[in-house]
Amino acid sequence: MNTCSLVKDLIPLHVEGLASEESAALVERHIAECEECRRCYETMKKDYESHEQNRPEPDKKRQVEELAAQLGKYQRRIKLASVLVAMLMACIISGAEVHFLSTIPFLILTPFVCRLYYSRSLPIVASTIPFGLLGGLLSEHNSSYIPFFTVLALVNGAVGVGAALLVKQGLRQAKMAAKAGYMSLGAVILFAACAGYFSFWGNPVGYTQALLRTNDYVSRTYEKGTLDFKKVFFSFKDKLHYGKFEFVMNGVRQTASIGFYRDGSVTDEYKFKLDNQFGEERSDDLKTVIAAAVDPVPSLTVHASPQAKLEITKDELNANFYYLSPDKLDKAEKLRVSESGKLRFEIHFGASDARYEKLPKEAFLAKSAAILRMLQERKLNYHSVEIKAMDPGGNIQTVELTKLTTEQDLAGSYRAFDPERQKEQP
Repeated sequence: MNTCSLVKDLIPLHVEGLASEESAALVERHIAECEECRRCYETMKKDYESHEQNRPEPDKKRQVEELAAQLGKYQRRIKLASVLVAMLMACIISGAEVHFLSTIPFLILTPFVCRLYYSRSLPIVASTIPFGLLGGLLSEHNSSYIPFFTVLALVNGAVGVGAALLVKQGLRQAKMAAKAGYMSLGAVILFAACAGYFSFWGNPVGYTQALLRTNDYVSRTYEKGTLDFKKVFFSFKDKLHYGKFEFVMNGVRQTASIGFYRDGSVTDEYKFKLDNQFGEERSDDLKTVIAAAVDPVPSLTVHASPQAKLEITKDELNANFYYLSPDKLDKAEKLRVSESGKLRFEIHFGASDARYEKLPKEAFLAKSAAILRMLQERKLNYHSVEIKAMDPGGNIQTVELTKLTTEQDLAGSYRAFDPERQKEQP
């Protein structure tokens, strides 16, 4: 291939500015020497410049509009994605009751903010249905809670969106009176909805107070490691926040709630369980005494109820007491005896208090005396023991025993009354 042919192939690229530096230099050197190739170059350059001048300018306005439409489309998609993520998180936090965050009314506030940010209501409200189902599934409640929470999320979402629509309508008003009216109505609806949410789920202030007060109470009242904090929960029935704690009793891990009433008094479920367990164990001791005192052993029930505030700890319970180290055993033994002296027992001769065994007065007093003797022999500590049975006439007969009661006192403490008239019989 001769040089002219090569240059003529490169001229179009050179004219359009697409040739490499080496190719452009080759073309320039050749057309400076070759008349034919120079004329070809000048002709081609003239045609190219003429074509460029006559090319219609692009419709810049249309391009801008198309670009703006495309950007608007992307923006709407981003907004919708942000709204859906926010609604998903709101339903998960509320449904799963994520500690402190669950006390904030995200089910109302999130749809409210999303509607101010996003121009459509339907996607916001509709998203509460699938997300509400997911939030219900993540809860600690049973399966019946799932549809309840879904409806709750739907209603709260609709209320939040409605309040946002009123606020946006108020912002569009020219007159101040109309603007203030719409925005005030939206604010009132939002406030009322949040107040209703607080009545069901609690509030951040109550949560924080319960967290601090119950943990402080536990640290002051019980030995370290006795109770492990789990969470704070809200009781719709009591309208109070409670701390939930875990503990081990009889080798089983259990939970107990501790809270403070408005008058400052404490409700301690763990102490109630301690007292109840202690009472049941001392009742078992009494049943042993009765079995040794009465032959044949009648069908009976024993109830124990504290007459005064018990001061026991887990060390006084059988499951721990028998495994205590020597330095703790003596202290626990003394406390078991003293606290047993606060218990009041009821003995029912019969299958239950509704089916008493019928005993003549003499037989009833004889059995009561046998029980009293065995109590004294075993030196069982107690506050009082009430023994009940039915006489042949259908009256309920009772005697009351204390640590100071003697057999001669039994006849004096004997009482009989008509269970229907609740009237003492002679």
